[in-house]
Parts: sequence; C-alpha cells; structure tokens
Amino acid sequence: MKTINFPIRNPAHCQENTWAFLSGDIIHIVYPNGEVEARTAEQVERHQTKNSLDKCLVWGRVGDF
Repeated sequence: MKTINFPIRNPAHCQENTWAFLSGDIIHIVYPNGEVEARTAEQVERHQTKNSLDKCLVWGRVGDF
C-alpha cells in the first residue's frame, strides 16, 4: 500500500491538486500545503473558502450533498 503524505511536493509522481471530501453536512477541503478547511455547503455557496469546489478533486457521494 502506497502512503501519500501532505504536503505533496513531487509533481512527477502526483499532481498538486486541492481535494474536497464530502462528509455529511461538512466539506473538508485539503490543500497541497497541508492546510485543511472544514466548511458547510452554505459557506461554500457564499464563496467563504479559498477555492471553489469546481477547482477541487471531489470525493464523496455528491447525491448525498
């Protein structure tokens, strides 16, 4: 099993993308520098995040969101 540590610093092996994990009513946005934001859907809709979700790799069940 391969382990990926944050921050991701080797773009030859992995792109430095921002990830968003949907978990119930909370969205965790993980940046390549290791910073994590925990936001609600309302905060994301009001653009109270550093990046919008359309610039993130999104994990989770979007139908539940």
